[in-house]
Formats: sequence, structure tokens, C-alpha cells
Amino acid sequence: MVENETLPDDPAVGTDADEVDRRRVGPKRSEASTNAVLVAAYTELTEHGWRGFSVDRVAKNAKASKQTIYRWWKSAACLAVDAVLGTLPEKPTAQASTVDVRNRISALIEPLLVAVRTGDGAHAWRGALLAAADESEAGEIFRAWFGEHVKIPLRHILAEQALKGAVRRDWDIDLATELLFGPIWHRLIAMRGPVPEVYSRRLVDSLLKAIAPG
Repeated sequence: MVENETLPDDPAVGTDADEVDRRRVGPKRSEASTNAVLVAAYTELTEHGWRGFSVDRVAKNAKASKQTIYRWWKSAACLAVDAVLGTLPEKPTAQASTVDVRNRISALIEPLLVAVRTGDGAHAWRGALLAAADESEAGEIFRAWFGEHVKIPLRHILAEQALKGAVRRDWDIDLATELLFGPIWHRLIAMRGPVPEVYSRRLVDSLLKAIAPG
């Protein structure tokens, strides 16, 4: 069973307010410790999946306390999602408007596809997606990443193309993202199949064909 506990009730009831705040904040979150926990969580996903995910094992392998982990992450599901997102570039890769539109859109999804194809990435991502589906706060983390790295830049690209007459003016951003990522989620979760290296180009071609004018 997946551990998904929260911190115990604050034992500092009746103490000075400043002291309570200090206890709640705890030690500062160092980059090295954070990375160690994320790496351990990623390994946990690859070895045990989401249904077998253990924060105890993550804490042991990261040489961190379980209490510290739950201070930094609201739940095991949030940690699982952060672990896979941490393997991706922090910011979307900027592409000049003069670059071919297929390459610009491919650049939005290729980092994820590379992560899925690397090592046990498919197993880790499958687990993180299930965690995001299981818990609302973990889902919000994933949707925030998806909006910043995919949905917003894709909207800008398609808006440019619509002004040029290259795509229909009534294109829908939700449909566009579903056409790009729906097949990826299907392969990962439903079919548990491989993601070919040429997949991003095929998905982009399918999207542009679906929203082509006329």
C-alpha cells in the first residue's frame, strides 16, 4: 500500500508563537538534500512503481528523515511527481519564430519523450502519472508544469500559425494538447509499450493535419 501520510499534529500547542513557527519551518531545505530525496524517489518509482511506493525506503536511501521529507512535500504523491519532473529541463526551450513550426512543437514534447525512453524512465513516469491521478495536490503540480512547459508555449505557436493562415482560426488548445499527449499517456499507462524515437514528429504531424485550414 502506498504511504500517503501527513505530518503529525503540531506538538507545540501552548508554546510561544515564534517557537511554534520555528518548529514548523524546520531546517532549511538544502539543494544537495533535496536532490538526494528526488533521486531516491525516482529510483523507488522505477523499482516498485506507484502502488508499491515507500517513503520509508526513500528516506533510508536518501539518508534523510521521513519527517523531513513530509515537511518538504505534502504527500508521497507530490514527491513522486516532483521526482520525474526533476529529470526534465527547468524552463521551456525558446525557439525562434523563424524555426519550422514542426520543430518548434516537437521541442515542447521531446524532453519528456527522451526521459521516458531513458533507462527505466517509462516505469517512473507511469508511476508518477498514476500518483497525479490519485491525489489532487500531486495532480496540481503536474498540471502547473504542463501549463508552463507545454500548454502556454503551444498556444503561442498555434496563435502565430492561425494569423498566418496555416491552421484554422477555431483551433482549441485543449484538443491540441490531447492530440499531442493522449497517445503518449495511452502507450505508457494502457499499453505499456515503447515510445519510438520518431514519435514526436508523428504526433506533431497528426496535430497540424487535424487543425489545418479547409
